[in-house]
Amino acid sequence: MSAPSRLVFPSPGGFTLAEVLVALTGAGLLIGLLIAILGSQSAFHLRNEDAIQASQNTRALSEGMGAEIRGAGPGDLLLATPDTVSIRVDILRAVVCGAPSAGLVDLFIYDSIAANPQPGWRGTAFSGPYSPTWVYADGFTPSSSISAAAETACRAAGADRANRMSPRWFRRASGWSGGLPARPEPGALARVYGRLTYAIHRSSSQSETVSIRRNGQEFVTPLEAGAAFEYRLSSGAIQAGVAPADLSRVRGVRLTGTTIGRNGRTTGRRVVYAMSFRN
Repeated sequence: MSAPSRLVFPSPGGFTLAEVLVALTGAGLLIGLLIAILGSQSAFHLRNEDAIQASQNTRALSEGMGAEIRGAGPGDLLLATPDTVSIRVDILRAVVCGAPSAGLVDLFIYDSIAANPQPGWRGTAFSGPYSPTWVYADGFTPSSSISAAAETACRAAGADRANRMSPRWFRRASGWSGGLPARPEPGALARVYGRLTYAIHRSSSQSETVSIRRNGQEFVTPLEAGAAFEYRLSSGAIQAGVAPADLSRVRGVRLTGTTIGRNGRTTGRRVVYAMSFRN
């Protein structure tokens, strides 16, 4: 008689404790490596974003503020302090065609500029036909209107020989003697101007940074604290501020500072930007 067969049961499935610990350790290492890679990519993105913004701020200073300040003459400076620079900026430029009677001046307007000056502040200036010196009347602007008589006088004097300008560019200004010491001669240049102000302000959102505002509106931000305006005099000396009596001696403005990104991840771009007035 044959021996009875033995029953064999399979061993239970699953992992041992050691296998589970090894798997968890490997998964933790992979997750940590993934987090490190993502963090490195995020930091790189923020640094790159900051570098781009710092470069854009520097370009804005050059193409915006720099272009406007370089367009001013030495006599156009109104205020020069370490945190504020104000200049006269032209709105209209004209040639004087004639002065038919007391207080009246005929003008041919050859340039109209959208300079966005400070509201409510205007002035008028003129220079002789062959003189570089300007006579200013801050706060005074004579009234003017389109005039057929002014157009006739200006065309007779040689204005717009190609006959391309519309009648609105020929104006008769009245009340000229009310604010200026004398009437300009025919051939003189005349300007109607406003006030343009660049000021350095502490940032309202980041106390450790500053911004530059143009006529009260934010223009470039952020910069590291310590940014300042400096002024180059006719003697070549550089000063942090200039008294009102010495403004005519200023030949240029210099901005020193460091433009940075909003994330603050980079050291920024150092700026020593010189802007010379036109002659």
